Parts: sequence; structure tokens; C-alpha cells
Amino acid sequence: MTAQITPLPTPPAPALPPHPAALLSRRDEGEETNLDWVETALLDDEIRARFIAAVSDPQLYTDAELAQLQAGLLMEAEVSTNRSRLTEASGLSQKATLKTIKTSSLLDNAVAMVSKDGRENIVQASGTIRASFMSVVAYMFCAEQGFHQITMEESGVNKHKVVQHENDHALVFHWGFNMPSPVSDRDGIFRCIIQKLEDDCIMSAQSIEHDQAPHQDGVVRIVARRLVRFSPVSPTVTRFTVTSTFDLGGSIPSFISRSFTTPAAARAPLGVLRYFNQVKPAEAFEAADAKELGQLLVLDTDDVRGKRDWHPLEAKLRTFVDRSAALRGARSTCPWIEVMLKEVLRNRLRVPKGSMKALEEFTEEDARKAGRGFANALVANVSAEAAVDEWLKTYPALGELEQRYPFVRPMMNAVAGAILAQVAWGVKFRAWLGAGVSAADGLSDAYMIKTFNDMGDTANAKGLLAMVGANLAIQGLIVYAQCQGLKKNRWRTALFEMLTVVSFVKPGIDAYRVASGAEQLPGAAASPLVEMIWTKGGELFFEAIPGLVLQLVALLNAEQVSNVAIGSILMSTASTALTATTMFWDVDTDPGTRKRNPDWIGIVPDLNRGSAFAALFFMSAFQVIAKAAAVALLAVTSRLWLLQYVAADHALHLVYRVARNDAVMYAPAPPGLSYVAAPLLRVMLKTLSDFTGGFMFRLPLILGGSYWLFNLAMSQASVFACVHLYLEYAPGDGADKIAAGTLWAGAGGLAAGWLITFTYFVFRIAVPKYRHTLWSWTSGRKLVQDHFLRPRDEEEAFMIYTNNLLLWESDIGEEVKAWTAENWARWSEEKPSWFKPETVPDRFIPAAGLEQLGHNRKRRGSAAESLRQSFREREEDDL
Repeated sequence: MTAQITPLPTPPAPALPPHPAALLSRRDEGEETNLDWVETALLDDEIRARFIAAVSDPQLYTDAELAQLQAGLLMEAEVSTNRSRLTEASGLSQKATLKTIKTSSLLDNAVAMVSKDGRENIVQASGTIRASFMSVVAYMFCAEQGFHQITMEESGVNKHKVVQHENDHALVFHWGFNMPSPVSDRDGIFRCIIQKLEDDCIMSAQSIEHDQAPHQDGVVRIVARRLVRFSPVSPTVTRFTVTSTFDLGGSIPSFISRSFTTPAAARAPLGVLRYFNQVKPAEAFEAADAKELGQLLVLDTDDVRGKRDWHPLEAKLRTFVDRSAALRGARSTCPWIEVMLKEVLRNRLRVPKGSMKALEEFTEEDARKAGRGFANALVANVSAEAAVDEWLKTYPALGELEQRYPFVRPMMNAVAGAILAQVAWGVKFRAWLGAGVSAADGLSDAYMIKTFNDMGDTANAKGLLAMVGANLAIQGLIVYAQCQGLKKNRWRTALFEMLTVVSFVKPGIDAYRVASGAEQLPGAAASPLVEMIWTKGGELFFEAIPGLVLQLVALLNAEQVSNVAIGSILMSTASTALTATTMFWDVDTDPGTRKRNPDWIGIVPDLNRGSAFAALFFMSAFQVIAKAAAVALLAVTSRLWLLQYVAADHALHLVYRVARNDAVMYAPAPPGLSYVAAPLLRVMLKTLSDFTGGFMFRLPLILGGSYWLFNLAMSQASVFACVHLYLEYAPGDGADKIAAGTLWAGAGGLAAGWLITFTYFVFRIAVPKYRHTLWSWTSGRKLVQDHFLRPRDEEEAFMIYTNNLLLWESDIGEEVKAWTAENWARWSEEKPSWFKPETVPDRFIPAAGLEQLGHNRKRRGSAAESLRQSFREREEDDL
């Protein structure tokens, strides 16, 4: 909506004090003056402070100034409303089309319009600047700042000079740009006017002619208009939107003009973001600032990182560190930081070399080793955050560096994410790998379905088809639950996700999101990591495991053994083992999950993770094929015995849970749903543990350490029992059965392989302090209550509300209620990130808090909403 501006009488031009622009680093009339970057930034602060003080008084505007502001607002409104025909008043009278321009990950995508004759372009770009509202306004208006002069000279601007200060809110500046030969250079003269509105501020710049900037021979004058809108988001965050239209003039073809000017205009907010990030000191950094710093570091060195000659990278990196207050501060105590960052950015895979030195003893050579080890950490981990976590813990000095400068970790997380998005073995490879394995498994299933059908074995064909259908159905339900609460594009997102399910590429999409550090969408039921875990679990339970058993049964009943059938079985085994291993790996190496559950998550060491992954994979593969073969042998022997065995096995587990008062599901839900869903959930989780032996299932909220270890022993013993039953009681004579020697040798070999890999991981690889969790008797109920009774901080204590009330209310409900009432007012005022009132039942909220929230606030009344809210609030803590 276009703002209304009321004309005011023309005031006399005020006499402004002189500006210190002459002191700043620039090139004027062929004379170069170098000024220290820190001093330049301080002078810029002075210039902006003078401006803010001057415009704090009411401003009077001439009719011409108001007309310029009005034209800029109209131009902005035309783009914002996405109209197909621009009006005469906006300056773009030809029919134009709108398209989206991909910009830096630091900014929003820009939109661009091109007039029908191709001569005029209009671009709208926006971004979020982590600086105060008036600081950003002053930065954009005060064209004489040193930062402007330095950075524009570096980008090819040969002239950026204030011609006239007309008053406190208006100035005229001259701008010139060098063009590549044989194209003529360009320049422009602009009047810049700024006006504070009710809630935000606008700045309009428009081409004019001025006596002090006459036309020059060989230089073409451009015609342009720009409107910048500044909107405060918070006291330290400002929304910045710039709308520009421009015509380079001359005889440049329109497509060349657009290819040059449109990207430059789309990146306009980036310079503002870069400046305020670089001048902010380390002690003022928040996680978002550090993430920006890491993204800028990769972006500003992107054109030289891949070159064999490392000197250009070294030069750019030195300039970047010089200009970043945070990195300058780190360099003052750690002079080797540039060397380390250079090796990180070069990203060459090498044989890793460690260094156990402390920070005070760390040398430049140690820093070089640490930087070279960064690429290896990226290869060995599923996500950028996990890679950085391993890297920081591999080198003790870097852990000390993080303690001294907390911005280091989020900065390196951003660097890792940006690198993984570009390299061949990064997130794209992992996405293709996940999708490829899933697709290959799906194709092998399809082939086996066709083979069964051609052989006349319609029962097995229909059975395998039903398993594939059940897997697709459960993934569809997960997609529905994930997308139901989305704030934007709910149905479009749900449709896309459903297409990834039926095309068997969803595992690859999920892997890409986790590896790239994608954030949870607003309103989504779970984070990408949790969604991937549940999707993989559903795939294992409904398709991979039963499908493998069915194929083994068919193989045992077949008159002739097919190499294709054996290959399909091996493919299914490897796929199942890989899926189970990555499920546990993603959870245990995730830094966020480790932070929230330090007593249980973290058994995978920070060093030698490649060996750890290999041991876990082979251990799971031995478990998968052995257990599946045992079940298949028992199914061939007697299906009734198989049903009795499965029923007794799960009944024993449920009785154990009930006896410990630990049977209900851990996610918050109405009591009825909790009791109904608990047995189904327990059966699913125990089955996954039976067939994969994953260490994730030792957690108290799943099986618990002691029962998990007992379950592993029983699974291994069941293999030998099933071999004996098959040889003794299976139908048919000896000639129709697999030879006893073959079966006993196979069972013994698989058991030996599993025992060797299990022992090797537990006693040679696993972090020793977590070994007790393998046989711990801690119940899920006790774990949940300990979060409140023995918390490390208030955030952990508040986690009690993300668990099922049936696990804690009868024991500590009154204590929780009293603690909540005591602190509610303070939480409501301070609003810590973990304080989510919607997770707290009404009966635990004090009366004043309920009144403040409103009696009509949305509660988790339905079962579907309960589950969705559960996933959203628990995230990785459910695992």
C-alpha cells in the first residue's frame, strides 16, 4: 500500500558542519591516502552519529522532494503487488514480466521485471541486517563513509563523491563505474532523500543533472531510481528492502545490460549485511552473527578457493580477517588462525595428522594440520554440525579456542555447510547415495515381485507387494503429520513430499536436508533429523525386514537357486544394515542431541569415526542376515511355531515394561491414545532391535540397556535354535533340505562375525564412559523424571513437559506445578528460547498466566495434534 505524503513548505537549507570525508581512504584527483581499517570504521561511526542527531528533528520537504519520494513508493508498490502492467507514474510504462533471481544464501531471493522493449530493468531485493534501525538508515544515507569508498573502489567504481548536501535529509552524489573495453564507462548523478514514516523509514535516490557533474566525453550517463525501505524487526535487527530501476543507456544490447545490472542490484543488501557483521566485536556476537560470518567467509573467497595457487586465497583471507572485528580479535591471541582457515577453505582431502597440544602451545604448523583435517571430518560425518563437533574435539587447542571465542563453532558450522553444498562428495553425493540405495532396493523388490509372479508364486508376489505398499503408506502418514501444521505452502509441500515417497527418493531428500543443515519449517511436526529417523524406521519395519525374510523363505522353498535372488537378498541385507547404522549414527553424532542427552548420547568417539562406522555397519549386517535367516528357517519349519515364538518374545518384553511401570509411550498424548499406541510402538521398536541390534535401542525410553543386551543374546541364540528345529522338524527328507554342515557353519560364522565386531566396537572404539549404558537398569520413567529432579539448567527441567504426563505426573506433578508457578512470570517476561507455553497443560499454569495467554488459546486436544505437537517439541530428545 502506497504511503501518503503531505507537502510541507520549503525550508531554508541549514548550514551543516564540515564532514570528515577527506580523512578517509579513497582516491580523489589521483592522490591516494591509506587509513587503517579500524580508524576508518571509527570515523564512519562518527559520521553516522552526526546524521542520526541531525535527522532526529522534524524535517520539512519541498514539493520536488515529495514527488520523488512518491514516485519511489509507487515503483515499490508495483513490484510488491506483482502487477503485469506498470503505470506511467512509476516510470515503467511498458508491459513487464516478473521472475525470481537466486541470490546469496544470506539474502532472500530477489524478483526482477524487464520492460517489453528490454531497456529498463526493475529489481527488488531484501535481507535482514543484524543492526539497529537507525544505524542501517545512516549507513545507507551517508555516502561519504570510508567503507563505501574502499569497497566501491575494489568493485570498479571510479567515482563516489558527495556533490552537495542540500539539507539534513537530502544530498546529491556523483557515481562512476569502469566498464570492460570496448564498452564506454558509465556515470550517474543522483539526489538521495530520506524520510521517516510512522513505523519505518524510506530512502529515495533518483537520477538528476547537476552543474558540478557535467557530462564527460566517452562516458555514458545512466538513468536510475531506487527506493530503500528500512523496517525495524527488533532493537538489533532491521529488515532491508531495496527496489531499483535502471537503464545503462548507450548501445549496449538489452540482454548484456540485464546480465550485468540485475545481479548487481539483487545483491545490494549484501554489502550492508557484510559491513555490520564485520564491525561487530566478538563479545557482541550471537549465533546468527557467527553463521553470517562463516557464510561471508566462504562467499568472499569463492572465486579463489579452487585454484592451485593459494596466494590469491591467502590475500583475500587476510583482507577478510583485517576487516572483521571478531576475527581480528581472535588473531590477536591466536596469530595462526589465518593459516588454519586457509587450509579449511582449500578443502583438500589428505591423510589426517593430529595435534594434542594446548592452545598456548599451538603453532602455525599445528594450525596447518588442523585446517587440513577439516575435510576429513566432513567426509566422515553425515552433517556439517557433526563434522565440526568432531573437528573441534580432535584438536584440544581448538576446543580451548571455542571456549575463548564462542562464535567459532557456529561460524565453522556455516563454513562446513557451504563447503558441503559445493563439493562433489558433499550433500549432493549423500543425497544421491541415499536415493540410489533406496531406488536400487525398490528395483530389486520389483524384480522379485515379477519373478515370483512369473513362477506362479502369487502368494509371495502379493506379500512383497503388500510390504512395499505398507512402507509407502506409513511414509505418507509421516508426510501428512509433518506437513499438517505448516504455516506456508502446506499443500504444495505435502504434494512434493508425496511424490518423493512414491518415487522412492525420499531417503535421498531427507539425507540432503540433514547434511545441508536445513532448519525445521515453521509449523512442521519435526526437525529434518527426526523426520529422517522415523521414515527410516518405518521403511525397516514395514518393508526391508519382512521383505528380506520373505525372500529367504522363497529361497529355501525354491527348487533351483537363482543368482538374481541371492543378489537381491544381499542388496536388501546391505541396504537394511546401512539404514540401521545411519539411524543410530545420525542421532549419536548430532551435537544438539549430545548436548540435550549427555549421559546417554555420545558413545561414538570424536576420533577414528571411519572405523566406528565400519564396525557398526558390519555388526548390523551380521545381525540382519542371521536373524532374518533364523526367522525364515522357522517359517519353513512351522508357521505356527513362528507365530508362537514371536508372540511369546514380544509378550515377555511387554510384561517386563508393565512390571517396571514403564509401558506407556513417551510422547505426550491423551491417556487413551497412550495406552493403545504403546504396545504397537513397543512391538515396532523391539522388532527393529531384534533384527539390527542398533545401539540406539539401548536408551531407557526404548528398550533400556539391560533388556537390550538380553535381547541381543536371545537373538543370537535364536539362530542356533532355529537351525536345530529346521534340521529336525522341517517337512521333507534330507535331500530337500540345506545340508546340516552348511547351516551350522553359516550360523557359527555369522555369530562369530557379529561377536568380533561387537566386542571390537565396545572395548576398542566406544567412549568408555558410555559402556555402562549397555547394561543399565535405568527406566524410561526415571530418565524422564531425572530431567526435572537433577537438571543442569532450567531448559532441561522444562523438558519434563515434552514427555507423557503418565510417566511423571503421579510422582512429581505437584513439585513441577509449584516450580512452574514460581517462575512463570519471569519466563513470560524474559521469553527464553526453550519456554513454550503451548506444551504446558492448563492445570500447571498459574491463573495469571492463563489469563495472559487467553482462554481461547489452542490446546493439544485431538490425538493427531497431540502427536504432531509431541514430535515438534521433543525433536531429537525422543530418540
